[in-house]
Amino acid sequence: MGTIRKGVNGGFSGKAGSVVGAHWKSIDYIRGLSKKSNKPASEAQLIQQARFYSIAKFIMPIAPFVEVGFSQVNSERMTGVNAAIQANMKAAIAGTYPNFALDYANIKISSGSLQPGGNVYASVNSGILTVGWSDQAIAMQKGSLDDVVHILLYLPSLDEFLTAPKPPVRGDATIDIELPDYFLGEKGHLWMFFTDRKNERISRTTYLGEHDLI
Repeated sequence: MGTIRKGVNGGFSGKAGSVVGAHWKSIDYIRGLSKKSNKPASEAQLIQQARFYSIAKFIMPIAPFVEVGFSQVNSERMTGVNAAIQANMKAAIAGTYPNFALDYANIKISSGSLQPGGNVYASVNSGILTVGWSDQAIAMQKGSLDDVVHILLYLPSLDEFLTAPKPPVRGDATIDIELPDYFLGEKGHLWMFFTDRKNERISRTTYLGEHDLI
């Protein structure tokens, strides 16, 4: 049974016949019910499903992270997670079906025009991951020394992620992150991006490469 909010000209929610009413971010919309089909998926559909799964299983564990990184991308039409999956399906899939793999250098965990980190670097020594960036802020790109620095490390062998316990700011210029003992001896991929304090301005993603965690 469907319901109408705000009178007969208001939003519709629930199920009525062959349509469903829904509400998201102050937007009321109606969609048709999905139809069951016994028809086998085409090869093109299987390929698209495989591409989606390859990205989704990477993105979903870091959903809060990419919700920030993609918060300004089509925000009135989709969630940050959906925007991230859409962007990475286009940019970060390598190989051919059915042997798809992630192209880590092209993975995007953010999108925007805020000033990125300038001359960035990363190194690992004695279980400490050191990440550095420029502490300069270019006014033309609306950068500020209190911009938040978001750092993400991923270990494919363990399928685990690590971020800074407390995100640094642009003015810090560097951070040391202690790695768990069981990370040592593995390899990890590293990314970073910047946001202003209100998460209203976001930088593009910077990939800092693959590192031996020693």
